Amino acid sequence: MSKPVRPKTHWGFDVFVLVLTLGVGIASVLLDTTSEVVTLFGYDVPPLCAWRNFTGMECLGCGLTRSFVFMGHAQVIDAFKLHWMGPALYVFAIAQVPYRAMNLFRHWRLRGQ
Repeated sequence: MSKPVRPKTHWGFDVFVLVLTLGVGIASVLLDTTSEVVTLFGYDVPPLCAWRNFTGMECLGCGLTRSFVFMGHAQVIDAFKLHWMGPALYVFAIAQVPYRAMNLFRHWRLRGQ
């Protein structure tokens, strides 16, 4: 009888994405925002967009951070007002947490066979 074929898994990538998306989820809850500025425990977080800092014009991603923070506080309408793709990208990112955790569990379980 032949051994079961193990599917090729990329556990390193799964760990990276899991840690990254957990960080995004935690940050979206810890940060606070208005439509203009993001704060962490009352301190303003400097704008991270290099394009906006250099040119003063908004790029295609401007507003995503604030939109994610609004989603972390369950303010979906405000999130849509800041960036039309923000809520969908947030849901996609947060959905990666159980998916990647399941992949890592599956990899760990198959490693023992």
